[in-house]
Amino acid sequence: MRYGRRLRIWETNYGRASGWVIEKQGTPIAKLTDCRWEEVFWDSYRLEVVTDDPDLRAQLLMKEFWAVAEAEGLAYRSLEFGEVAPFAFPSLSPFSEPGRLMMRGLFLDIGQPGLFASFVLWFRRWRRDRASKRRPLKRAELSLE
Repeated sequence: MRYGRRLRIWETNYGRASGWVIEKQGTPIAKLTDCRWEEVFWDSYRLEVVTDDPDLRAQLLMKEFWAVAEAEGLAYRSLEFGEVAPFAFPSLSPFSEPGRLMMRGLFLDIGQPGLFASFVLWFRRWRRDRASKRRPLKRAELSLE
């Protein structure tokens, strides 16, 4: 795996911040975005159903569907990186609130950054924050008079 890709995975909290697509037999059926930490080991995501199948659309919003999700053969693929999180699974109480799905293990396991990578990540964050705080100079500030 390229170093820049590893840095980006770490920057997105192991892929959590970039979102996921749920696939059933290779076909996208829903998107998970807006990751929010709920409790130890559990994150919730905003669930956006994208399938055209009306029966499946209804099932995706029911607790019973998620109780047997592993038997359905669902795959959770990163929207940004295209990799599958092999050990992800939903909670038995899947909806912490309407429209949010509780998940565990939904991340790309690439290990923790070492000392040098931690420094590079810090520098990239510092540079991004510094660039976002810059404001364009006004015409009066540009004048040397």
